[in-house]
Amino acid sequence: MDIFSWLEREFETQFCTSDKFIYDDMDSQSDFSLPIVYQPFDAAQRSHWADRGYLYDFLYTTNSEGKKVLDFGPGDGWPSLIIAPFIQEVIGLDSSAQRVAVCKKNALRMGITNAHFQCYYAGDKLPFADNSFDAITAASSVEQTPDPYQTLEEFYRVLKPGGKLRLFYESLNEYAGGNENELWIAGLKDGCSRLILFDRHIHEEYVVQYGITVSLPKEAFDKMSFLDITPEFLRQIRGQICDVRKLWTQHPSGKTYQRWLGEIGFSKVIPTYSGGSAAAKLYDNYQTSMQLRDLAAVDALIRPTVRVVTQLLAPVELNPPITAIK
Repeated sequence: MDIFSWLEREFETQFCTSDKFIYDDMDSQSDFSLPIVYQPFDAAQRSHWADRGYLYDFLYTTNSEGKKVLDFGPGDGWPSLIIAPFIQEVIGLDSSAQRVAVCKKNALRMGITNAHFQCYYAGDKLPFADNSFDAITAASSVEQTPDPYQTLEEFYRVLKPGGKLRLFYESLNEYAGGNENELWIAGLKDGCSRLILFDRHIHEEYVVQYGITVSLPKEAFDKMSFLDITPEFLRQIRGQICDVRKLWTQHPSGKTYQRWLGEIGFSKVIPTYSGGSAAAKLYDNYQTSMQLRDLAAVDALIRPTVRVVTQLLAPVELNPPITAIK
């Protein structure tokens, strides 16, 4: 019997939304790693260059400088809090009350006054009037909703005519060839941990996750892999198992997103290359340059590159980010 069948037999597993599955229980969705939000910019770190690339990607593809932006699913405040200095106003919308509280706390600490965060019930219509926003950013958040197609319909409704959506997403193709089943260990805000078992269905574009909440610290499982989570192992720690929950998420491919966005009514659906990836490659070329040690110098290099890269059409088969225009 596989581990998923065993969990179904031994526990009363119920499907829940992503906020209840994990996001409400995390102090930080990013493990406090976000540049600017949690850490000072460090030109010696590749991920910090990529972060700046994503910043300018969002700004340039949505043409949102000085405008009103909806950031859907901001997590710890990303990209809301890094784009805020460049735009008129950003509203971060999340179904997790914990994530909204963290975003508000981070905005206050950073002294950002034009970023506002609010909660909504997952699956509901977005709490905004038609034609409210100049742009929408969504970074791996649409697939966390109960109905991604309905979410895109809502994006279309609240965007102003000519408004732009910039969509990053997690395609399942990268997990093909042996990574369909995986273990992820999340540390929770109460000192417990959650063992998350992924069952990815690549061709059908959906994932079932099982979350096993355990009254043991994350470090107790750091060296474990998916294959270590067996019925025998779980029997041994059954006294420490607090609950088992289940999440179903749909993960559309680039082709599926392209088709959906066209059906919904977007006038243009444009798959392009990623500004974040381009900035990371710039780091690979310039990491030894002592002249690129501060944020201003790095930004001066990244900005023009991202402006060009995000205008280049990318094959949708690569599952690249997508710009959609209402």
